Amino acid sequence: MAKVLFIGLTTIDIQYFVDSFPESNVKVKTATPHIYVGGPATNAAVACSVLGNSVELLSFAGKSAMAEVIHSDLHNYGVKHIDLFPNKHDVPVLASVITSKNNGDRNIFTFNPKDAHFELSSQLNELFDGVDIVFSDGFYPQSALATMKEAQRRSIPTVFDGGSWKQWLPELLPFIDYAICSNDFLPPGCESNESVLNFLDQFNVKYKAISRGGESIVYQVGKNKPKYLPVPNVEVKDTLGAGDFLHGAFCHFIADCTFEESLMNAAKVASLSCQYEGTRTWLKKLK
Repeated sequence: MAKVLFIGLTTIDIQYFVDSFPESNVKVKTATPHIYVGGPATNAAVACSVLGNSVELLSFAGKSAMAEVIHSDLHNYGVKHIDLFPNKHDVPVLASVITSKNNGDRNIFTFNPKDAHFELSSQLNELFDGVDIVFSDGFYPQSALATMKEAQRRSIPTVFDGGSWKQWLPELLPFIDYAICSNDFLPPGCESNESVLNFLDQFNVKYKAISRGGESIVYQVGKNKPKYLPVPNVEVKDTLGAGDFLHGAFCHFIADCTFEESLMNAAKVASLSCQYEGTRTWLKKLK
């Protein structure tokens, strides 16, 4: 199995399930909320680890009452956590998630983390020792850029999760081999899947894909004609983290499969996650 290094966001997610989304000024009583450790890179790392890979995650937990929750959860799923800023007292990113019981749609209230520079040089060889794939979700730009640059220098394949556009991404994209973006990833001037693929071409990203929920995945190799990959049709209970799990599974499969095969298998994993409430219970089925 591959050894995969993830760098990016770790959050504390508080998820409420409701019969319908509330109107303004309404107090809604729900069942006990689910509290998870989440975030794009973190969920991806957990899925990749459960699939059997050796996984390390560079993210922020810091010094707070919530740090032990993060460390404990990642340890339970076999993820080795390396804190980007272990001495900072900032609170980790919190996310309140409201999920509809009817179709799994959700609204998320959260905030972006403060950036800080990770001193990569102090543990360079140890960090990259035996690593086969490096993944970034685009958060913590200075640290992500240093990590992906070093990965490229060492000829280690790099994977990027394009969840949403971030203004610093033009600096990062030249160091990306595989870009898997969501339908919400719209760089300036882009209004369609085709324009996003063309935008990524400007940075010589060879392997590109756009996930579109329950619709087919659009993917492209080089400047060849885009193709479409159907995704499984399943009964959706919860879509929280599905895109993250797609990326984590992709990192697992790309070590041994083609780009198309990896996307197809990863889509099956993501679809499995949508059939269960929350971001952790479904992992038992994945094992």
